Amino acid sequence: MNGSIAAVLLAGCLIHCATIAEAQDIDSVFVETYHVAPDPDGGAAPLVTYRIYVDLAAGRTLQMVYGNEDHQLYLKTTTDFFNDKKHGAKIGDHIPADSLNAFPLAIDSWLTLGAASDQDLAVPLRLDPDGSRLTCPPYSGAGVKSDNLGLVPPLPLNRSDGLLRVDSVPPVVGFRMDPGYFGHIRGSVVHTMDGAWAVMGGTKGPTPENIVLIAQVSTTGILSYAFNVQIGLPDGSAVKYVWRDAGDDESYHPDLLHGRVP
Repeated sequence: MNGSIAAVLLAGCLIHCATIAEAQDIDSVFVETYHVAPDPDGGAAPLVTYRIYVDLAAGRTLQMVYGNEDHQLYLKTTTDFFNDKKHGAKIGDHIPADSLNAFPLAIDSWLTLGAASDQDLAVPLRLDPDGSRLTCPPYSGAGVKSDNLGLVPPLPLNRSDGLLRVDSVPPVVGFRMDPGYFGHIRGSVVHTMDGAWAVMGGTKGPTPENIVLIAQVSTTGILSYAFNVQIGLPDGSAVKYVWRDAGDDESYHPDLLHGRVP
């Protein structure tokens, strides 16, 4: 084999192997359809509750979700985010677990790093080991199917609630980050170019799969996002993953981008 060709192939292999090695910190970032219900405002499109999870490799912790000037953070919908204006909160660990059966608190929109209430960690419905504390009514056991979207959650919330009761939940710390449209004012975009939500020391998923929830959002629109995350490694160091144009001290992961953002 020609020496120059061999060198090119070797270089390509090294780049490919390095990319695989980097990607092993994050297995995937995925969206779970948590609940589907009729639009409370009477619209034709259903109100869909999505949960956005980061599936981490073993031994990794999720420390921070952030945006900066080079990699701005977006969480968007084509309509607006749905909020529980009575019991709801902007951050998951502020959700009062004892009020979850007061509709529509369980489908409120909020940010988090793991917690789904002040007493529960979030777990994907398919991995939920302990059934449900949510009742039907108020949370429909049948869901609603949209012929256009085909959105049917894996299990009805009165059978599996994606909640795992724990003694304590990781408190989220915000850095120049206030998701205002997850409060009483309805809006369509959470955006920052100089902010983050984090857990000091990082957090792991509550099951061996090591899957951590970073947001729950309800909307009648189409969801899109662009996230950047900081991952803690077993040796005590950390690595940043971005949704595009990774710099020298960053890694790229394609799952951090979903849909269309500016």
